[in-house]
Amino acid sequence: MENTGYKSFETLERYYTDDGTSTGETKPNIVTDPDYIAPFLDIENCPPSTRFYNTKQTKTITRNNCGPGYLGSTVTLTANANQFVSNQSELDANNQAIAWLDANAQIYANNVGTCEIIDNSNRPNAPIIYSTLLSDLEIKVFWTIPDDNAGVTVNGYQLYRKVGLNGQWLSHRTINSRDTTSFTDNLLSYETTYHYRIQAQNTLGNWSIDSEPTAVTTADRPNCFVEGTLISLSDGTQLPIEQITLNQMLLSSEIDSLNDTNNVNNLYKWSCNYLLENRIKSPVTGILPLTTHKTIIVNEGLLEATPSHSQLIQRNGIWKFIPLEDIVVGDNLYNINKEIIPVTSVVINLEKRNIYPLSLAPSHTYFANGILTHNIKPIDN
Repeated sequence: MENTGYKSFETLERYYTDDGTSTGETKPNIVTDPDYIAPFLDIENCPPSTRFYNTKQTKTITRNNCGPGYLGSTVTLTANANQFVSNQSELDANNQAIAWLDANAQIYANNVGTCEIIDNSNRPNAPIIYSTLLSDLEIKVFWTIPDDNAGVTVNGYQLYRKVGLNGQWLSHRTINSRDTTSFTDNLLSYETTYHYRIQAQNTLGNWSIDSEPTAVTTADRPNCFVEGTLISLSDGTQLPIEQITLNQMLLSSEIDSLNDTNNVNNLYKWSCNYLLENRIKSPVTGILPLTTHKTIIVNEGLLEATPSHSQLIQRNGIWKFIPLEDIVVGDNLYNINKEIIPVTSVVINLEKRNIYPLSLAPSHTYFANGILTHNIKPIDN
């Protein structure tokens, strides 16, 4: 806490009045006691810290949650002077005020702003918008060119995007061409729903009402091992995962008491205090090269796979499957020689890696770098 300039006392010491010597007795300085000594200003021995305050800051923003056919009003949120304090500088105090405005202005506008009916006499009609998933993390949005209204030509569009059901609609792309009717969005995350809507602008500068929204959900997060991981074949040899092909026979395992499944939720319900397994052959039914920017490295590279890859481990004497990101030092792995391998290190890697999600049947287990693992679920063809 910064110095206020006031000197205070935590304890009091008793002194003799005749010679001014201490009796050796002390007591807490309690506010309710009759001999309480209050703090007093002593700027010579306790110089107060310099404090800096913000100047008045404002942010004006438009209400953006009105329904179709309505236009939101503009609203100004104010951070009053001296509302934020800094021990560093006035600039730091102002930056605090600006950050507060950025975080709260849209919420404030949506709460107190008004919605007015749009006069459509000189406005373009709203486009009709569609969207489709091009690849795991790529969405194509496309729309119709609306008919001219009152002979005024459309000359551009404003695309809005909302992330998730409860996200906020934000301006995502400005298109300054009548004939540009599509946009490919690749600023995406796995397993996320993206909503889009669009407005058209005419040569008078008037905007249409919002289109009806469209939405697409991106692909499930990929789960598998990195390039170079050695996969055990049914003939006892190994191949790097990137060289595995469809219908190739892998060495697999039927685990006693496990009703093997490609449903991860059901897989994670299984656990057992012993591990008995029978080796079988399972053909590869799908494999797909992808990339990822996050992997989990176990035992200095014995295993390296995506965080949500399902891995067989033993913890506190119990065998079960968990996401690889949940593995910890002290867990045990199971290898091709039926040996228990202790986990001695776990590291997160954030560099780009090539991965090869694969599926196989009838069993979904296989050996990666000699460690028994699981493919989670087959790849959709």
